Amino acid sequence: MENLMTELGAALTGDPEDRKAALDALWAGIDPSDHAARCIAAHFIADAQEDLGVEVEWDELSLAESLHVSDAELQAIHPTMSVAGFMPSLYLNLADGYRRQGRFEEAADKLQTSRDFDFALDDPQQEAAGYSAMIRGGQQKVAELIAARDTTKVAQDGAPPA
Repeated sequence: MENLMTELGAALTGDPEDRKAALDALWAGIDPSDHAARCIAAHFIADAQEDLGVEVEWDELSLAESLHVSDAELQAIHPTMSVAGFMPSLYLNLADGYRRQGRFEEAADKLQTSRDFDFALDDPQQEAAGYSAMIRGGQQKVAELIAARDTTKVAQDGAPPA
């Protein structure tokens, strides 16, 4: 999919009432053999879900698709992406979803796997973009919430939703 990031951005920032239809249409337009596009799209679609179970299913799908993706395929979509560099985020999202479901042991396992890929965050492109700090901050926050057995949804800025 040639303009996946642009299409995802438009779907995710569009009118909330039209978001589901836009994301469904985008997903339907991705060739089932395009694992890179499916991996990235599922990762972002997960974040747009209101139902936690559905969100986790999308995160699990994104991770499953990542097993069939190469760096070159990801870089065709976004030039700074790599499989190893994407793994901390994929596993972090899944850890957070499991935590919010009260699946603390599974959450801790996925969080550890996220951290196992932190070596990829040391790439200067990732550091310059602020991606490394964002992921490491997320890992720390999720670790604290797992330790506290807290299932509260936390907003993107780290504060619990109002």
